[in-house]
Amino acid sequence: CALPIFYSQNKGMIEKEYIENLKEKFREFEDKKDKIIELGVKLNRTSKSIIYSVIRGDIKSANEYMVEMNKYKEEIDKIVREEPRLYNNAQISYQEYVEAKIFYNFMLNNRIPKNDELKVDEYSYVMGLMDFVGELYRKSIEEMLKNDVEFALRAREIIYEIYKNMLYMEFKNYDIRRKVDYVGDIYNLLTDKIFIRKVARE
Repeated sequence: CALPIFYSQNKGMIEKEYIENLKEKFREFEDKKDKIIELGVKLNRTSKSIIYSVIRGDIKSANEYMVEMNKYKEEIDKIVREEPRLYNNAQISYQEYVEAKIFYNFMLNNRIPKNDELKVDEYSYVMGLMDFVGELYRKSIEEMLKNDVEFALRAREIIYEIYKNMLYMEFKNYDIRRKVDYVGDIYNLLTDKIFIRKVARE
């Protein structure tokens, strides 16, 4: 059947130039998304290298990896500023960044930096802070194998402080609440490990 007169008399209502412009915008968005994913993989790998280097006592390597990780973070920040819709694609990397920064500063400087110092949002910060607990637990187990129970006792105090403060926040977000439960489990697990170690030494 014949098309209505309205359609037949209005060919080319969307100009080709406009469509080309739309196509270019989508292409730019996808290119930036791909770049964030690429940088995220590099940052995540480097953050783990920082933690493992600190655990091994190889501070020189940890410092070198830190410079590298900071560079990746700055590049990701720049893309997110240009295209805020890509924040969710950067979130895991921000958490990894926070985890490595906190572990590094705790082990070397006996301090836990805040989110404004690390230039990350609050969500990425609390998630990274609670991920740090897992690394602190692993380090505590390693130290107890060397008969250093004091480190584990101190770590347990820090873990409890984090757990208590996270509970106080009364988060409604499911992912954060699940992570808070994880911190509580780590605290209980470390408490049991310390008790077993003390009994074995008596």
